[in-house]
Amino acid sequence: MGGGKRFIVEVEKAKESANGKPSMGPVYRSMFAKDGFPEPVEGLESCWDVFRISVEKYPDNRMLGRREIVDGEPGKYLWLTYKEVYDIVMKVGFAIRSCGVDKGGRCGIYGINCPEWVMSMEACNAHGIYCVPLYDTLGVKNFSQYK
Repeated sequence: MGGGKRFIVEVEKAKESANGKPSMGPVYRSMFAKDGFPEPVEGLESCWDVFRISVEKYPDNRMLGRREIVDGEPGKYLWLTYKEVYDIVMKVGFAIRSCGVDKGGRCGIYGINCPEWVMSMEACNAHGIYCVPLYDTLGVKNFSQYK
């Protein structure tokens, strides 16, 4: 877990399999919730609210980054701020709506984990559209169930 371990605490020990139940690894939580979950924050009703309020509070903070590839080697990170991501998300959301996907509709997002995928998901969240993740690892024959 590297340097991130200082931000988590173990709240339950690992359990061996018993009585037909499978084994289970230890349970970790954020150090801020080690004694239980905090009370819900007023105004946070959805994933979109979490993102929107983060944009309001931290517009100039770095949010999504990718590594620049130089001569086939990973270079420095290139970052988008919360505000830059928000602006893209809003445009993508309106583009999805212009294709006829209404609030409560479904939108399949196909791709690998990358900043564009996250922005596509947030675009769906912004418009009350159900995001259906379609990963390349699923294989083409598995997509037929998502009509």
